[in-house]
Amino acid sequence: MAKMGLSVRDGPPKVVDLTIRSWGEQAAGLVLSVHDIPREDADALPRISVVIRNTGSERKTFTVPGWLFFYDVEVRLADGSVAPVSPFGRELLKPERRTERLEIALAPGEFQEAEIPIGSIFNLRARGRYTVKAWCHPFEGVTLVSNTIEIR
Repeated sequence: MAKMGLSVRDGPPKVVDLTIRSWGEQAAGLVLSVHDIPREDADALPRISVVIRNTGSERKTFTVPGWLFFYDVEVRLADGSVAPVSPFGRELLKPERRTERLEIALAPGEFQEAEIPIGSIFNLRARGRYTVKAWCHPFEGVTLVSNTIEIR
């Protein structure tokens, strides 16, 4: 498999700790949270974890156009300006790449996580300080806005 460019890692299953997260405002029985993913290497580019959770009492079903196109992420630099999208990010987010459609069904209390490589999508200066938030539209007329985090 190594010759095919594939690698397999055998590690523990990923666990999302909901107790350490802050959440945005609830809308239509759903909430959104953004959390920084700790970097194992000091030179690694920042990534975030975005979680959508059903806090209502009924099952929520909606369709997303792939996680990168479902979530809108805003990254602001230390001076408050919006971080520009990188050339790689422009290529990654081209409308013609929007071909995936995922049906999401969340029972009460259930959640889905997406990891977003913001350090690859945005031009972030090394060793900078950034604020990050996300939002999405799971249903017509419903906007979920996450908490805001700071990444260094």
